[in-house]
Amino acid sequence: NTVNESSTTTTTTTRIPKIIHQSYKSLSTLPSDWADTPSRWQTLHPTYEYKFWSDDDNRNLIAQHYPWFLSTYDNYPAPIQRADAARYFAVLHYGGIYADMDILPIRNVDPLLYTLDLPKNNNKQMLVAETYNLGLTNALFASTPNSTILHQFVREELPTHASPLRGFEVLLPHFAVLLSTGPTRLWIYLNRGHRDEILTLNPAGWGQCHQCKSQQRRGKCVPQEGSFFETRRGGSWHKWDTRFMNFIFCHVHLCVWGGVCALLWVYCRCGCCCLAKSYLHGGVENNSNMMQDKDAEEGMQDVNGKKRKWNATNIYCSLENVVYLMRIHNLSQHRFPIFCGVILLLVC
Repeated sequence: NTVNESSTTTTTTTRIPKIIHQSYKSLSTLPSDWADTPSRWQTLHPTYEYKFWSDDDNRNLIAQHYPWFLSTYDNYPAPIQRADAARYFAVLHYGGIYADMDILPIRNVDPLLYTLDLPKNNNKQMLVAETYNLGLTNALFASTPNSTILHQFVREELPTHASPLRGFEVLLPHFAVLLSTGPTRLWIYLNRGHRDEILTLNPAGWGQCHQCKSQQRRGKCVPQEGSFFETRRGGSWHKWDTRFMNFIFCHVHLCVWGGVCALLWVYCRCGCCCLAKSYLHGGVENNSNMMQDKDAEEGMQDVNGKKRKWNATNIYCSLENVVYLMRIHNLSQHRFPIFCGVILLLVC
């Protein structure tokens, strides 16, 4: 169901109306990076109607046409949640294409809208952009007016998931946005039996760079050949938890190996505590000389020249295992952190 970017037709009217929707607090408060976004859209689409939705416009739309949702809308704690919700209602009511302010066209989007007019796509109602993690995003989507998909989404999904973390939204604001009105909520909904009713536009088609690439982090994403759009630095609503999650997503191997090293360190610490506790209870009188004999110098061999074995019966508080680890530590006090450091450098 991915859009074929080369698909065109001579049709002058489309199932998706030629209406462009964009939203921000107000035109006068647009950041300098996005100041030319409205004019770029209008210049490349002279036959389209351009609708800019301010915060006040968004609320007026809900109050006038969807008053049953106004209470939920007003009670959203974050402005981005109201902005997310409003875009669904605007496209539901008028139809057309919605794009975030950091998405700028580099050519006319007629071929995208015409795709839904192809006979093979008669059952499709929406066009939704994909992301590099194989998800779907609400940063760029288009729909027919009064789409049954969007209607069901705003009627059932949004009110039901207004508080997705059951009171913990303050602790995890990023997840609260994603799971209430954001792209994850839309993605989950569309994956529940609606994927056959939509077309998707791959990341290259709408100019998205991988968020882990340096050019995307610097806001200098170069559009790929054939793309309809270019993207600039966005994420104006991102907080600390968003940056933390992006770091984990972009450094999976680093986090995994860092966790392994941390667990080994904790194990060694716990082992030492178990050993100390055993000494305090007089449980190791007969082994008091084990840490001072020749075995400590020669490594992991006992007095008979045999290699000491790992005790798998009692992993955490086994005296044998504790001595095993402590001897490694005594013989190479600095090798363990160096080893972990090398691993982390290799996977970065």
